[in-house]
Amino acid sequence: EYVKDYREVMEVGDSASVMRPADRADGARFYAAVLAVATWNPAVRQVAAAEGTSLSENARAFALLNVAISDALVSVMETKYHYTFWRPETAIPGFVPLIATPCFPGYPSAHASASYAAEEIARRIFGAGGHSIVLTSPPAVGVTLTYNSFKEIARDIDDARVYGGIHFRFDQEAGAVQGRDIGKYVYKNMLRPVQP
Repeated sequence: EYVKDYREVMEVGDSASVMRPADRADGARFYAAVLAVATWNPAVRQVAAAEGTSLSENARAFALLNVAISDALVSVMETKYHYTFWRPETAIPGFVPLIATPCFPGYPSAHASASYAAEEIARRIFGAGGHSIVLTSPPAVGVTLTYNSFKEIARDIDDARVYGGIHFRFDQEAGAVQGRDIGKYVYKNMLRPVQP
């Protein structure tokens, strides 16, 4: 697995890669500039508006969403410093990533952990798909990303971190497992709906 993931990021994540499609470079730059809360809050806001959920339903949805993201980020940072695993830029001689490498360990991915925690909450509240979500951000000038489900966003973020050259695929996979578990826990144990 390590060799496969090493080769993947070496081929598509290097700044000089000719194997990385242009749209994947746009996604990498977008998610380098946009943090989890700035991705998931607008996505959920669009779906909530389209579905016409009530103020109290929205309050609960956004509270759960942001608790899950926050808990995932706290957990993943502790985990990163437990493993202190290197990033592609350190592991691959002569490798220059497309986007700037963060100054902390790579495993597991914080973007993946936060995103899969958010995806778990959003999917449980609003359903698996059939949504129309459009994401833009001032730091990512000219990039517009469109999705039909929350899972598509999380998967795109996985790819963006690999195509950006700052994570191995297994970083993303481990972050996804951690994030899903946190999202499930938050949904089942916090802010239970009040029955009238």
